[in-house]
Amino acid sequence: RRCLPPPLPSTMAPLVIGLLLCGATLTAAAPATAIKDFPPMVARTVPQDIADAFGAKCLQGTAPQYYIRRNASSSKYVLFLEGGGWCFGTTAAGTIASCAHRAGFLPADGTEAPASQHHQHHEQRLTPIGDYADYGGILGADPAVNPDFHTWNAVFMHYCDGASFGSSREDPIPVKFRNGSDGALMWMRGRNNFDAIVHDLHVNQGMSGVTEVILSGGSAGGLAVFYNLDHLASLVGAKVKVTGFPDAGYFLDAPNAKTGEYFYRKNFQGADPVWNVTGSGGTNKRCLAANPNPNDQWKCLMAPYIVEYLETPVYVMNSAYDAYQLPNIAGTTCVPTPTKPCNDTVAQDYRDRFHNDIVRITANKPHNGVFVCSCYVHEQNVNYCSTQGVPNCVGWTPNSSGSEKWGYKTAVLADDSTTSLTPQQAFSQYYLAGKNNHVVDQTRLPHNPTCLYLGHPV
Repeated sequence: RRCLPPPLPSTMAPLVIGLLLCGATLTAAAPATAIKDFPPMVARTVPQDIADAFGAKCLQGTAPQYYIRRNASSSKYVLFLEGGGWCFGTTAAGTIASCAHRAGFLPADGTEAPASQHHQHHEQRLTPIGDYADYGGILGADPAVNPDFHTWNAVFMHYCDGASFGSSREDPIPVKFRNGSDGALMWMRGRNNFDAIVHDLHVNQGMSGVTEVILSGGSAGGLAVFYNLDHLASLVGAKVKVTGFPDAGYFLDAPNAKTGEYFYRKNFQGADPVWNVTGSGGTNKRCLAANPNPNDQWKCLMAPYIVEYLETPVYVMNSAYDAYQLPNIAGTTCVPTPTKPCNDTVAQDYRDRFHNDIVRITANKPHNGVFVCSCYVHEQNVNYCSTQGVPNCVGWTPNSSGSEKWGYKTAVLADDSTTSLTPQQAFSQYYLAGKNNHVVDQTRLPHNPTCLYLGHPV
């Protein structure tokens, strides 16, 4: 039977009742408390000696940074990889121009990259509230929003290579400063940055005694989880429980509905000679080994082709109507709402394609899991990018800041047909109880009332 609760006010009390009637077993989140009541996340730059030892550099040559909230009494860590699109293009020259723009440079010929190559759909830094900062979601310190992981050490890794933490190019790329003068250098060192941060966490932030790690990330950072998950497991050792939790990082390899062209794929194919992800082993090594032909290695830049080679458990969270993928991969801006219907054939076809594709995540891998909703939304976990004009970074509970802003109370009926789960509850049941590892919304947009998009894309 169906058990999707109706739209609710931003208090959780009615939702608790609705979930109990459906047989939910985990504690639902209570009304959130002000961020200032909880320990802040603290900004940290990787020490220069560690950065130098690992060759770690952001595009501009600076050492990588991260935010951390330490709990010395916990041996468990959540590492979240920031998203923010990619710098890429269908050619090496286009990729260099895009990355130069991202880094605040100009390419060597002094021409600006076209706006179509500025794929920075939600890149931003944390905006503290006073002296306090909290990204919410699985990084949140508030047990009302994050009841099961709020005591874990929380780390938010800043994204500064434009290649999903996967690039590793030995030599810098000569570029120009914005004023047109020569002498600027641009670096592609995303995997180096990842390794340097993990090392700093081990030697300076208590991670040498880690027992459990969740590697999460959103959007381009979600894709980075696929690149780095098995690698992280090798760094921390076999005795440590490692789990991947990519959010909005499962980008399909699908054609544009209008032209039939695989534009998303072509951008990655054009970018990799500059990024050197596949050439340096900056993505999953088993995938690379299974695709030794250089003409096939681009597949190891894309989540649907990587997932079958992952040896570490992974729980994939995504919308089948992803707010980035529909316009940028499928090529449609038609997003039906109850008050603004449109001919959404492309969106519905994409949803069907997504449902068919995700079968590979759990095929012969019972330790993996999925949460797929039918909301028009991009990220549903950490709330670092919910300020935009589309539902990006909607929170994983109804009282998360992003959820409250957009009116989302997202819940999906689990396969047992008796339980409706929010993203937070679904992941907690998977991680802590080993159940409900396959939560896939069988409704179609816009018929799940818990995630109605209030408005229309700008």
